[in-house]
Amino acid sequence: MQAFDSLSRDIQQYIYDKGWPSLTSIQSAAIKQVANTDHNLILSAPTASGKTEAAFIPALNSVDDWETGLKVLYISPLKALINDQFQRISELCQYLDVPITPWHGEVSQAQKRKIVNQPKGVLLITPESIEGMLVNRPGEAQHLFKGVEWIIVDELHSFLGTERGIHLQSLLQRISQFMQSPRFIAMSATLNKKDFGYAKAFFGSQRDTDILVDREKNDLLITIDYTSGEAGPFVARESLAAIYQYSKTETMLIFPNSRNRVEEITHKLDKMAKKEHAPIRYFAHHSSVDKLLREEVEFFAKNNEDQLFTITCTSTLELGIDIGSVDSVVQYGSPPSTSSLSQRLGRSGRRTHQSILHIVEDDSWEMLQTYAALDLLERGEMDATEMIETPYNALAHQVMAILFQRVSMPMTQLLQLNKTFPVWSAIPDADLALLIDYMVEKDFIEIMEEEAIVGLEGERLLRSRDFYALFFTTSDFSVHYQHERIGSLPFTPDIQIESKILLAGRVWIVKDIDVKAKRIMVEMTKEGRPPKFISDEGFVSNEVRENMERLLRTGDYLTLNNDKITRDFDFLKRELYYDDGNYWYEDNQTNIGIVTFRGTRFNIALLLLIKSIAAEGEKYQLHDKHSLITGPDIKRMVERLAGEDVSLDAVVAYLEKNEKAIEELTAHQKFMQLVPKTLKIKWILNNFFSI
Repeated sequence: MQAFDSLSRDIQQYIYDKGWPSLTSIQSAAIKQVANTDHNLILSAPTASGKTEAAFIPALNSVDDWETGLKVLYISPLKALINDQFQRISELCQYLDVPITPWHGEVSQAQKRKIVNQPKGVLLITPESIEGMLVNRPGEAQHLFKGVEWIIVDELHSFLGTERGIHLQSLLQRISQFMQSPRFIAMSATLNKKDFGYAKAFFGSQRDTDILVDREKNDLLITIDYTSGEAGPFVARESLAAIYQYSKTETMLIFPNSRNRVEEITHKLDKMAKKEHAPIRYFAHHSSVDKLLREEVEFFAKNNEDQLFTITCTSTLELGIDIGSVDSVVQYGSPPSTSSLSQRLGRSGRRTHQSILHIVEDDSWEMLQTYAALDLLERGEMDATEMIETPYNALAHQVMAILFQRVSMPMTQLLQLNKTFPVWSAIPDADLALLIDYMVEKDFIEIMEEEAIVGLEGERLLRSRDFYALFFTTSDFSVHYQHERIGSLPFTPDIQIESKILLAGRVWIVKDIDVKAKRIMVEMTKEGRPPKFISDEGFVSNEVRENMERLLRTGDYLTLNNDKITRDFDFLKRELYYDDGNYWYEDNQTNIGIVTFRGTRFNIALLLLIKSIAAEGEKYQLHDKHSLITGPDIKRMVERLAGEDVSLDAVVAYLEKNEKAIEELTAHQKFMQLVPKTLKIKWILNNFFSI
């Protein structure tokens, strides 16, 4: 039977009225798989392949009775994606006479009360909103979710290997206890074969999980603008000129990796356009730009048909938010992984089915890393996700959340969480007991007659609006112009009265600073410089770094037929010398460093090993941008590591004596204050030395 023939008459009518020439391959495969099995599904397909409909159509088609509760729960990592999918699926739901409800901060309380009181249809929600409901209104949550037959998870790849993903796994397993064995569908644009096992286990479900892969991809047009020897603290003039020329004829997204670069590029392009009176709009989009301003940019891009525009952004626009069709993507500065580059490329060519990538670079090492990622992408070799091992901080957070939800819990049950929920099954019993003892000691948990309840410190934790998320939100100073919030900035010594700053692609002069309220008041001005944001460049993958070494060793870059790249890559090869299985670099002061050509995690582990056997006062540093470790007599230290039986006990001893090192290595893991020092050290060993 054809997939179309198995659909209800209402859905067939919807497809006919929309004028679809046919179902896409991923849609047909998903419809057949749902009809013929009772398995869960993961849909791995490129952007604009119809994944959304491939998930929703078979799920909606399989529901027999819409009158007995909420039937489809859609979970998204982003509120903006919820709004997109609401617009996209609403018309289909109208054909079925099925209500669809978005749930986030901007949705009215009346809408939320309506679906809680009379659960029905489809609900679109974020993980954090589910947590908020479980913690604050557990009875309503159970009533709302108990009839759910399908759980759809969007952008699965954004959850794999992150604390937020572990949080979502825990939430899925907690709410599934209210339901009668729901089925799952997840969507992903980039999924490495090595990650299939992790992906299948993500739901913690007793059902089998099938992965459907659509390998079709857009044609790819690549241009390279490489300015040799111009690397410096600012974007080279030649690079800006190249980007500006593209922006005069194409709608574009520019990905320069850091917020500093986003602001610099946006401001300078805007100046160039104004000088020529060119009618082009330039926008900055990153996490420190106010949410409302970011949404205005997204709305403009999505609904603009006539005017040229360019959005310079960080990874905030990597995920599948529908911003309409952009002609091209500019990569300035190297992507940390092949999957990141793939996500960025997927933002262009949605309608033409031709993705355009402009590589613009003025640094030879960054050019090599970009080409290494692109080479892997063209060969279809995605990076494997580096999974988080023994996530004690996420477990501690969920212990608190479950206690808030249930009010109290027998200690015997609390000590069995690693048996109750599959997501915690890798946590040893002894570690769980140690974690809970520490939380009791620090008054996050209180024990009353063998029952665990929330302690005083736990109550303070809950009162924080930040409790419901496993990712950090900014605590920077907010920046205001008149009655409008522009965004936020880290409060550095550079920010003083009358200093000029760049934010949201515009120049501001600081007129007042309220330290107590953490507020900066600004007015418009003309010239400024980018603020100093804390670096937000991601960990570089092992696969990309190893391919960089292979490209240099084999000379495969010669096929680019670019004399500047060939000359500079040849120079990079001459700068390095190979000895006893390692690459070494020596600067003009005869300082020697080892160049590992390995990912960031490996480099951190190697640095820790070196520091653990170094003498007092010897300083070793990681320069991860260049995969370089330097320090006194580094060759001797590496020889010691290769020749001696150096155990991780030395690393443990080093960390025991260096609290600052522990804090630095766990700084990006939220709720680590709930975890004892012993388990923090174990977390470091498990996550940096597992490779």
